[in-house]
Amino acid sequence: MKNKLKKLTPFISIIFFAFALWFLHQELQQYAMSEVMTQLSDIPNKYILFSLVLSFLSYLLLTAYDALGVHYIGEKLEAGKIIRAGYVGYAFSHNMGMALITGGSIRYRIYSVWGFSGMQVTQIVAFSAFTLWIGFCAVAGLALLFATPDLPNDVVLPFVSLRILGAILLVMVLSYIAASYKFRKELTFKSWSFKFPSSKLALQQVAIASIDWLLAASVLYVLLPDLGISFFSFVGAFLLAQIVGLFSQVPGGLGVFESIMLMYLTNFMPGSQVLSILVVYRIIYYILPLLGALIVLGYQEYIVNRRKVKVLQRKAANWVPRVVPQVMSFSVFIGGTILLFSGAVPSEVPRMEWLQHFIPLPVIEMSHFFASLVGAALLVLASGLQRRIDGAYHLTIGLLVFGILFSLLKGADYEEALMLSVMLIALIPCRKEFHRKASLMDQFFSARWLSLILMVLASAIWLGIFSYGHVEYQRELWWQFSLTGDAPRYMRAMVAVLGFAVIIGLVKLLRPKHKETREPGDQELLMAKDIISRSENALSNLVLLGDKELLINESRSSFIMFAREAQNWVTLGDPVGAGDETEELIWEFYDECTNQGYGPVFYQVGEKYLEHYMDLGLALYKLGEEARIGLPNFDPEKSIDNKVWSGYQELEQRDYSFEVIPQKSVASYLPELKVISDASLSARNTKERGFSVGYFDKGYLSQFPIAVVKKGGNLLAFANILQGADRYELTTDLLRYRPESPAGIIDYMLIHTMLWGKQQDYEWFNLGMAPLSGMGEHDFSPGWNKLADFVYTYGENIYGFKKVRRYKSQFNPVWEPKFLVGPGGWSLPRVLSNLTNIVSGGFDSIMTKK
Repeated sequence: MKNKLKKLTPFISIIFFAFALWFLHQELQQYAMSEVMTQLSDIPNKYILFSLVLSFLSYLLLTAYDALGVHYIGEKLEAGKIIRAGYVGYAFSHNMGMALITGGSIRYRIYSVWGFSGMQVTQIVAFSAFTLWIGFCAVAGLALLFATPDLPNDVVLPFVSLRILGAILLVMVLSYIAASYKFRKELTFKSWSFKFPSSKLALQQVAIASIDWLLAASVLYVLLPDLGISFFSFVGAFLLAQIVGLFSQVPGGLGVFESIMLMYLTNFMPGSQVLSILVVYRIIYYILPLLGALIVLGYQEYIVNRRKVKVLQRKAANWVPRVVPQVMSFSVFIGGTILLFSGAVPSEVPRMEWLQHFIPLPVIEMSHFFASLVGAALLVLASGLQRRIDGAYHLTIGLLVFGILFSLLKGADYEEALMLSVMLIALIPCRKEFHRKASLMDQFFSARWLSLILMVLASAIWLGIFSYGHVEYQRELWWQFSLTGDAPRYMRAMVAVLGFAVIIGLVKLLRPKHKETREPGDQELLMAKDIISRSENALSNLVLLGDKELLINESRSSFIMFAREAQNWVTLGDPVGAGDETEELIWEFYDECTNQGYGPVFYQVGEKYLEHYMDLGLALYKLGEEARIGLPNFDPEKSIDNKVWSGYQELEQRDYSFEVIPQKSVASYLPELKVISDASLSARNTKERGFSVGYFDKGYLSQFPIAVVKKGGNLLAFANILQGADRYELTTDLLRYRPESPAGIIDYMLIHTMLWGKQQDYEWFNLGMAPLSGMGEHDFSPGWNKLADFVYTYGENIYGFKKVRRYKSQFNPVWEPKFLVGPGGWSLPRVLSNLTNIVSGGFDSIMTKK
């Protein structure tokens, strides 16, 4: 049910947007585009300048939300960094809607570099969002109670009285302040907990957010002529429009906010004048700050990557401009929108008269027609750029060149040609960032991306209808070609654009769907077994348990194993198989997840492919470190702890022996191994788990050699040995022993297994991961290590994290970091809960008896 609602959310936005366009059309159909343009030029420059100053102050004050959030979690950060993070976060969230506020992905990207954990960023974002709303309630309450706006009589609101609503909002604010005085301890309800800020911090929240909302309203208010409207009465209508725009989920409330304000302001001034003022407001408060945020974000990425280059040299070079595809995708989408909107509005008559002296009319007509098609194609290709597809890059380069040419030929539109040229110049040097050889026709469009395209197309259609509403429709219009024939040109171009959209849609609908993944059958397991026979990673053998689903690539050369839990698909480790196809498989898995409404989570992955995971826009968390022992130089007497070595020698002297049962002979030992396994689990009061570790299954165990410890011919302990290809790595999986076995039996078996691996010319023995250890020792750790270190220190009695690290450290291993890659922000607690359910039982020490 939740997945269905999640899929419907973008289409609800479309409904809101369509209603807004319909309302705008009804209100503005008596006006012509020329009137709007005239009103636009009549706005005094001093009004615009004053509005720009107020917009700057508003965004500056918005960053104080983050400062309060940082203070709330008990951290300190330089004012310059807070301003940078807050400004970029709010500039993007204002334009892209609530999704970015709640997700906090932009802030996470910035704050994580400064040592903040994913949970801390979540707290900052949540506190900032609450500050936004508490300020809204305060200002709206005062405005509705003491300066109730006069709305048209035909507007019906679901409230008995706006004054009563204002009083309720003020009571909520006062209750929050009172609670901050009274409740000093953390409040808990089931799995939720909340701690009120200090009364001083609560008052700062209300004051700062209230002033910010007043500044935001002032940005629009100062653009209005002197109409005798009370400022606080205007604020009430402004806040109403903002709240409807936010809840519509339309990016930036575009169209929805304008509809509400148009409904209110047309009581005092012509609709054409209102629309012109709203256009200027949209540019000042939304577009210009977004452009500035792109520059700041680019600077932030430069600073971060410069630091990483110094620390990690060549390795960090692969991480340099990770934000390039996203920025280029966004800018190209804007470029396509500009071309479509330009084709929907009348041309500049003086420019057309000048152009006819150099360009024949047929060329002008064709240029207008193809410019709109180029715009539509750029909307589609922007998604391919986001996914680093090389075909999208080359086509975009070509279309931008043609877009520049057509812009100049269709009406000497040098402004849009200049903007497209900037995009082209910025895109050309980024060739290496677009290297995927995927098919453009196979790429997946998310519901949100489709909704954005539909909104742009709907806006272009409405803009044309509004611009040429005074032109009476005739069939002959389709075949009229003249210098001033903007309406016929618009009609022909828009039909072509819609035809292009239909063709793309049909291709997407008719393409073969990926088969739905399920637990593997015999054929899939045989393919997986063939792939792991060429994989150096010994743990890839866990696929043979058959308890995980498989996504196998088209060439049958690599796969991803994963499990489903609630709203997430959780992989185990990196993709297994051919390294040159890894990136494409990661994207395919991501697409399959998002297509079905799930969130992808990559569990226990290494450093090798981190850059590909980060391209997905996911958050990075360090899980811990994996212990690996080099076998060519392994000498237990010199390499391991003296206590462990002494225990080993003692068992040797007491006639304990070690043996490796070949895989072909394992079947005859399985009944006795089953008895040992059951006794071992019973003695430790635990159960079989699966997913990231094996469990006793005859079919599974019969595929590996088995290491056993004997005394007097009796089996006392065993472990199945997982082997990587080309004798690169081996490890043990199940470690089971009889309860009456002596202390150190597992140490004895592990040392002998390592010596056996050395004799077989293996390079590494994998001792497994020590969770939440070494959190501060790696540059790519996003900083949730503060939380992890707390759990590592104070969760010892429950999970034994330190015990695992100490035990494995006795073998003097090489430590390699392991990561969790998944959604950040609000989704993190749910991801961790789902992950815990899959792993089931936390992280147990491989050693119970010492």
